[in-house]
Amino acid sequence: MASTQNQNQGQDRPIVKAHSAPENHNQHVKDPLAHFNAIPPFAKMLSDPALLSTQVVDRRPLPSGESNFVRKVMNSGSTVRACVTFFRMLQPPASMVKKAQAAGAKGELIPMEEITKSKAMLQGGGAQDGEDMKNPFLLFSALVDLGEDLCGYAGTMHGGLFAVLMDEVMGTAANFQSEHGAYTVQFNTNLQKAIKLPMVVVIRGRVVKKAGRKIMVRGCIEDQNGNIMAEGDGLWIQMDKNVGRSQL
Repeated sequence: MASTQNQNQGQDRPIVKAHSAPENHNQHVKDPLAHFNAIPPFAKMLSDPALLSTQVVDRRPLPSGESNFVRKVMNSGSTVRACVTFFRMLQPPASMVKKAQAAGAKGELIPMEEITKSKAMLQGGGAQDGEDMKNPFLLFSALVDLGEDLCGYAGTMHGGLFAVLMDEVMGTAANFQSEHGAYTVQFNTNLQKAIKLPMVVVIRGRVVKKAGRKIMVRGCIEDQNGNIMAEGDGLWIQMDKNVGRSQL
């Protein structure tokens, strides 16, 4: 199965630049797309015709050592076993959905109010919040299979990893709103439910406001039933030159 499904065809679709892996992705699970498509709630997400891009994440180590925490430490059969990411428009034009369906998309459009129970993340945007419709505030999501060695208490994910996981996803959303990337300067978390390992979760992030170099982002972690395990919000600052960036 191809590791990248890119549906950015048609003038009504914003362009999402591919940032992810070829077939040699170096994840523990050989076919991450098939892995998540075998779980019905996630298969429904992945077949949504409003998706702009679905990608298997590149976990190959970089010669520079950049992102080794994600690419090496958090990449094994007992930590992060598989990861697939996708972008979605919150309110896609009907023409875009029709084109996706004509191109072979088999899923049904998930209404905006049913995408996530995190209502705060669906707010914001528009010209008043600095959104440029040529590069809109897309919802970025990552399906992640979490293994048993991520525990603090036995069988329960370490609390600090809630922030790590959301920071990676929310930071990727911020990076796509900045030419040279962005870095975290403030991050707040609200832990709501323990993650019992192993567990497959969806982690979401979305920019809700831009003002000058400041990028405000919200995020959450959900289980396969849509229950909110944690929510987060933070502030990223756009960099004025390219010094490297972490992207899921």
